[in-house]
Amino acid sequence: MKIYVIKIAVRGVSPMVWRRLRIAADTSLAALHSIFQIVQGWGDDYLHQFHIYGKDYGISYDGGIGFPDNPFQTVIDDFSFDIGDRFTYEYNFFEHWLHDVRVEAIHEDSTLKTPFCTSGHGMPGATPEDEADKTLSFLEAIVNADDTATVGDIRAFVDDLDAVRFNRNKINRQLSKLDLAAPALEPEVIWLGRRR
Repeated sequence: MKIYVIKIAVRGVSPMVWRRLRIAADTSLAALHSIFQIVQGWGDDYLHQFHIYGKDYGISYDGGIGFPDNPFQTVIDDFSFDIGDRFTYEYNFFEHWLHDVRVEAIHEDSTLKTPFCTSGHGMPGATPEDEADKTLSFLEAIVNADDTATVGDIRAFVDDLDAVRFNRNKINRQLSKLDLAAPALEPEVIWLGRRR
């Protein structure tokens, strides 16, 4: 199987928020959107679009932008990317989260697992102070736990920390549950950028 190694980075954010991923060549643009949602920790609440070789691609929703190409049938390999090629992904047209995506490597006849996040740093919208605050809250919860404390009592602090800290293992667990072979269903209707 042909595999692309791509790096996705949020534009204009310091310190840099980025992910390095392996994706199969037959990954559809709709699936790539779902993958990006998982690796960035988002809930697919806003409109999006890819801009590849001067053309926009995305999932068409009622009340949103329409796209002529079917994102469930357009796959990564259709673009014949070479190493070093770039494209962009925009998520949330209100906040304009622009992502620069770069093809870093292409592996022919690979048996590596996909989709898979190999590395990354930071979370969109989170600051180092956010991570420090959530880490301290988590540590305080552990230190102050008594004999009656359960894992469920501590879980909320872990979830809060994961919302502001890059967690590759959690991302890969979520990616492993993604069913990319499932038939494409009609997307939910989005009104004013929100699912209803």
